[in-house]
Amino acid sequence: MVIDKDIDLEAGAAALKAWLITQPHLPQNIHPLLLKRYIHSTKGDLEYAKKIFVHGYTIRHNNPHIFGDRDPLEPKVQNVLKAIDMVPLPAVETSEDKFVFFRLVDCDPEKFHFNDVIRTFFIIADSRMVQPDIPMNDGGDIPIFDMNGFTLRHLTKVVLSTLRVYMKYAQEAHPVRLKAIHVINCTPFLDKVMYVVKPFMKKKVAEMLHFHLPNSEALYEHVPREVIFQNFDEIAKQKADWFKRLESLREYFTDDTRWKIDETRRTSYHKSHGTVELSGSLRKLEID
Repeated sequence: MVIDKDIDLEAGAAALKAWLITQPHLPQNIHPLLLKRYIHSTKGDLEYAKKIFVHGYTIRHNNPHIFGDRDPLEPKVQNVLKAIDMVPLPAVETSEDKFVFFRLVDCDPEKFHFNDVIRTFFIIADSRMVQPDIPMNDGGDIPIFDMNGFTLRHLTKVVLSTLRVYMKYAQEAHPVRLKAIHVINCTPFLDKVMYVVKPFMKKKVAEMLHFHLPNSEALYEHVPREVIFQNFDEIAKQKADWFKRLESLREYFTDDTRWKIDETRRTSYHKSHGTVELSGSLRKLEID
């Protein structure tokens, strides 16, 4: 899809909310900013927004071990947040893109519990969707993964069934415009990492991957230098800020009306069809 600079996010979000009312089994209490991000991420395509909404909440419904019990102050979540930096970075004036930085802080593989890591990842991801200071502009999302400290022992802790769910949601249902993925400080066993991940990766996403060796300057051919240099020194400050944001969102994450499908409210029509009916043409699920 071509970016439409004239997308009416307010009108699109209102239309999406009106449609949700006709689907009583779907969560109804959706944050207004999240509704707008569905419209923004699909570049104004309402039918596509409906489809990824249903797809995403169905994935959530079918995987409560990842998307359930999401109190951000719960000890397992807090332990992950302390052991791993998952930090949305502030905007930089030279770029409309939005950056999120990931790296191990505690490199002990015995403290790397993959299900907890992925559950916490989605808490951070969902919290970003309702932050007014994360703009909906023509820029895209660019995650930066730092492999420093990641070992083969960490790789053995990966749960393939959970990785599959993570990849499916991130590629097919997350309401962002993914632009690129950068992996820095790549290890000699990167081929083994990709052997595990690649079977779950769509071709279009694989083409967004950029790998950078330790001490490489190639990252800055794609990412403004100040994104990294400015924030390495301020990472603790940024992390503390997001701890506060998550604490303020505790009720948001523990309110089931915002997240859960209620099968008892599914109408007889939808039961007979086994899914939600969407009017109009349905676009094939891809990241554009």
